[in-house]
Amino acid sequence: MASPADTPPVVPPSRGDKLAELTLELCRIYSETGFEAAIADDLDARCRALVGAENVRRVGNSVVAWGPQQGGRETIGLFGHSDTVKPAEDQPLEIRDGRVFGCGASDMKGGLACMLELLAEADTLGRNLIVVFYDKEEGPAVDNGLEPLFASGAIPPMDLGICLEPTDNRIQAGCVGGLHATITFRGRRAHSARPWQGENAIYKAIGTLERLKAFGRREVSVGPLTFYEVMNATMASTSNSRNVIPDAFTLNVNYRFAPGKRLDVAAQELREIVGDEAEVTIIDEAPSGEVCLEHPLVMAWQAEQERLGQPLEVEAKQAWTDVARLTARGIPAVNFGPGETAQAHQARESIPVAYLEAGYAALRRLFA
Repeated sequence: MASPADTPPVVPPSRGDKLAELTLELCRIYSETGFEAAIADDLDARCRALVGAENVRRVGNSVVAWGPQQGGRETIGLFGHSDTVKPAEDQPLEIRDGRVFGCGASDMKGGLACMLELLAEADTLGRNLIVVFYDKEEGPAVDNGLEPLFASGAIPPMDLGICLEPTDNRIQAGCVGGLHATITFRGRRAHSARPWQGENAIYKAIGTLERLKAFGRREVSVGPLTFYEVMNATMASTSNSRNVIPDAFTLNVNYRFAPGKRLDVAAQELREIVGDEAEVTIIDEAPSGEVCLEHPLVMAWQAEQERLGQPLEVEAKQAWTDVARLTARGIPAVNFGPGETAQAHQARESIPVAYLEAGYAALRRLFA
């Protein structure tokens, strides 16, 4: 029998190992947009076990939880969506070679794992913590799970919000706004063997397509950051048979615009590109998010990271995120998450364990 001296000591798992295992557990729960009930049940149960049922509120398939709320302290909210895109058929689910593999590992179940780990330590934090797990972020903007949460009053006031979108542990400030429009060109139907008897609606789009092509990439400076405005045709269709000159041709045009531009201004710019050549119908729109780099909590966070020799890189968010929803409601917010941006929506999605550990450590300092 081995003596106690011969028994190897039990080595507790590292923070990175714990976060990796938790991320994998969350990735094992199928949560494609529209199918978030199972992960909502799991997150609800975890939160109740960590902070008690009295500190948890569920609305549909979204969950809000909080640690001790002390007066006189700043309150910071961490926001993470629980849904993912549809998993690829060959998506692995494992921890291997220093990475966690799973659909949503980077976008954004690694971020959810960091949120849960911080909630487990809520009573040791120097600032009040609120965590918000919400559904349907990857689907149409109108279905986003944050809206019912705000409408219900489940999200309390806070001084700063952090959206844990994948940012490679960089602060990504603001976000571009976006709109989608259906552009319909009208012609006159005819037999394709006798095109002179009709008017081809596809050809009527040539001028607009040329102007869209020429739009290019327009730089817009917002404080120290550079955003790019782009306007692109992303879909095209007719509804006629192959041997018919189409009397209608539709384009979907997507316009991404910089912070500070109003939705009505962006829509007017698109209409000016089209002119009187076609009908323009705005079918989806989302405002841009404000750049909040000068917020005192963000500045203090950056200063502490620099003091430790681990400065946080800062860049513009060249995509839309729920930072826009938060800043529109008067909640200053930035994007910061451990997910690897290049892995989001990939067929064999993964996240480096080192990113999880570094992301958690940086967020922990925000609550010091």
